[in-house]
Amino acid sequence: MSDDVDSQAGLPEHEPAAGFAHQTAYEFVPRGLLFALVAVLGGIVLTVVVWRLGFVASLTSFALAAGAVFLYAKGAGAAPRKGLVPLIVLILAGVVASFFAVIASDAWDAYDAFVLPGTESRWTFISENVFRGEVLRSYGKDMAMFGLFAALGIFSIMRRLVASAA
Repeated sequence: MSDDVDSQAGLPEHEPAAGFAHQTAYEFVPRGLLFALVAVLGGIVLTVVVWRLGFVASLTSFALAAGAVFLYAKGAGAAPRKGLVPLIVLILAGVVASFFAVIASDAWDAYDAFVLPGTESRWTFISENVFRGEVLRSYGKDMAMFGLFAALGIFSIMRRLVASAA
């Protein structure tokens, strides 16, 4: 056979075999989720920084979602299809962790005002108050905004995926 013909299929090398012309890239889900985790951790840090600067930190939920999808696609080698559900779970976990990181940040500051020196450690104070009902109720509006912007971020992801699939 000549050099320009695939010896097994009998097809020219530059032409794909039948049925493989529209094959999509392989989606490597674990690596995509690992890349997305970097965006989620960065989003948590960004949320706390923005909160400490006195701005509306819930907007970072949208950035967290967008960054996670972008890095997922880079790491997985394809848009999230098989890894869509785990990616959404990762984003939601990141938004929840961001919210509790904000509360922990405030508890860090409140330690000096509410605890007598030598009675309990700062870490004990934070861990006891981050999940306390009264504390969580005081962050009700913030919790709602975090959820809203996370939902908007996930909705925009879904809309783009549906549009790209069509």
